[in-house]
Amino acid sequence: MSPSLPRPSTAGIGAGFVGGLVNAAVVIGLYVRGDYPLLESTSGTAVLALTAFCIGFVPLVVSRDTGLISPAAGFLAVLSGTIWLEVTSPDPRWGQLNEYVIVDGPTHVSSYANTWYVWLALTALVAAVEFGLRRRYAVGVDRLRNLPKGPLSRVDRLEIVLGAATLLAVAATVLVVRAGIRPPAAAGIVFAFTFASTAIPLWALFEDGAIAPLALFVALVAYFLVYEVFVSTDSPVHILLFGPYAVVFAVVWLLERSLRRRFDAVRRGHA
Repeated sequence: MSPSLPRPSTAGIGAGFVGGLVNAAVVIGLYVRGDYPLLESTSGTAVLALTAFCIGFVPLVVSRDTGLISPAAGFLAVLSGTIWLEVTSPDPRWGQLNEYVIVDGPTHVSSYANTWYVWLALTALVAAVEFGLRRRYAVGVDRLRNLPKGPLSRVDRLEIVLGAATLLAVAATVLVVRAGIRPPAAAGIVFAFTFASTAIPLWALFEDGAIAPLALFVALVAYFLVYEVFVSTDSPVHILLFGPYAVVFAVVWLLERSLRRRFDAVRRGHA
């Protein structure tokens, strides 16, 4: 039977509302501080508040209803980082050229709020990673809630991996499309590269408990995806490297599997 989450509990929805309201309040407050012109539009402000609410709502619901720590912790880390970037950077200076608004200076909180799809995809990914690690290495599994207790079938594991990889690939593709990737057909390459570079280390974790490919994924793919959100908004060059990274992850997985088998053989020989 495929693993699935039940409907959110009342406590989960309550935690989500707190997270969503806090995030929306922080985002709107930072927009006011930076005198962002978007606040002059009622509809624009409403959309901003809604997306900011979702960024805080989803990870808190997931953490409260599953016992997974990483979704809530990841949300708080990204929100804290956004606040730090915004308050320590020079205030943006706004102007207008014909009907276009122009800005001089960083707009970190705008980058954060407008890429809600990236944060929601990363929420699903970190939840899958934590679930895989805790199941594989029996870390606090008794504190997990509303998640499969017995062994997962290969189909179940495959669904988790494909689902998380697809969400992140879609998010990365939307990110580069909105940044104006040229040619537009390159968006398909971004999707394929992101999917492969996510699926390989995640599958290595669920199949063999491999850690090295996952560590490299965090250091390269996850890092550069966040880098694209906050720093490099005009060129997806880092994301186009995800394809070669996927090959590296596969090789590292095979090396770790080989080393683990040799270590197990030596250990059995001394037993």
